[in-house]
Amino acid sequence: MISLDLTTFFGRFHPLLVHLPIGFILLAVLYDLKWFQKNKIYYNVYSITWFLAFISAAMSAFMGWLLAQNGYYIEADLKPHQVSGILLVLFSGLGWFIRLQNFSIPSIIKKINNFIILGLLILVGHLGGSLTHGPDYLYEHVPEPLKLKFKSQETIVDFKNVSLDSISVFKDIVEPMFSAKCIACHNNDLNSGGLNMASIEGLTKGGQSGAGIIGANLEKSLIFERITRSQNDTKFMPPSGVPFTYQEIQLMEWWIEEGASYSQTLAEISPKSSVQKLLLSYYGMDIREKPWVEKVSLSPLAETDYETLENANFAWRNLSKDNPLLDLKYDGKKLTKKSLATLMMYAPYITWLNLSSCDFSSRELNVLSKMENLTRLNLQKSNVKTIDLKGLVSLTHLEILNLHSTQVNKEIFQILKEIPSLKRVFLWNTKIPLKAVEENKTTLPFLE
Repeated sequence: MISLDLTTFFGRFHPLLVHLPIGFILLAVLYDLKWFQKNKIYYNVYSITWFLAFISAAMSAFMGWLLAQNGYYIEADLKPHQVSGILLVLFSGLGWFIRLQNFSIPSIIKKINNFIILGLLILVGHLGGSLTHGPDYLYEHVPEPLKLKFKSQETIVDFKNVSLDSISVFKDIVEPMFSAKCIACHNNDLNSGGLNMASIEGLTKGGQSGAGIIGANLEKSLIFERITRSQNDTKFMPPSGVPFTYQEIQLMEWWIEEGASYSQTLAEISPKSSVQKLLLSYYGMDIREKPWVEKVSLSPLAETDYETLENANFAWRNLSKDNPLLDLKYDGKKLTKKSLATLMMYAPYITWLNLSSCDFSSRELNVLSKMENLTRLNLQKSNVKTIDLKGLVSLTHLEILNLHSTQVNKEIFQILKEIPSLKRVFLWNTKIPLKAVEENKTTLPFLE
């Protein structure tokens, strides 16, 4: 186990090291162009760069080999990446060898070597990315009309419109994996090795070799240990058919580390970001913590509404094509009655508001308290005073407040303490001494 931990530890340097040969190889190939003056210094740098490309590719390949020993990767997917990586090392070494000054090699040979190396570099990178991020990683964000041509058909179930509190981690995510790859040999009628995976009792009890699943203990969970062995090992599971994918093993690992609950729902846990991406990619489950602007549901605005905003001297944009919430910037120097009336009319739609370099009164700023979905407010370089901002305490979703170059004073701290949603407040060039800002950073860490 210690040796496996060590190989995994050093193997995880592979993603870091792979960037070195990429840089050195591209630089070495560039040196073959006719842009450089061929002198002694050039040939020395030229040779050293090819040598570094070869050595860094070899080190990267070795670390990749160590990483592959953890058993997380399907052999059929891993082998092409390994073979192409070894070929890249060999051709990089050849590239260095034929550029030694002791040899006179035709330039056509060097060009062929360059083309082969660049092709292998692209192939190795693509295969490596597919191993780690899934086969759809490269095509995940292509335009929708093209996505169907590239997208693989590996998505198991679509939970896109299902509430998280009705999705069972075990029943809906883990158990289908077992059913597809384990139950054929470990069921009520045929329980190879004494292991019956057709029931929760059988999973926890395990078989002749030990417990099948032990919550929060990967090492003692025999099922996980078997599916992550080397695929050349006689005890590797499943012994035939399609092995567990890297992504499936990640999900299994997460479930066990979270305690291997058989009743827990997705609403009751907070998966790490890598697991969130897997759940979204494979099951359509978007469980990331969403900002308030993504939770708001409002009816779309009409073209005439946008014309009204423009006539009132507001530059506007929607947060996205599917979200009617508005980002408004006032282009005037003083708020007019017409502008105030427009702000009041569209108050629920305003989530970002920029009134910088603008003059207004306390009475006029009362309109801010009507903006229930306001998350960002820019008042920099305006004539705003602390007393004008008392209405902000009613804004339960305000996250960013810019007050730089205004007349606010130390009394603003009391107002800020009553707005728990705040994440950042800018106070540069105000009447507040730096010492006062530092003294309040303990209770108001978002001050800048």
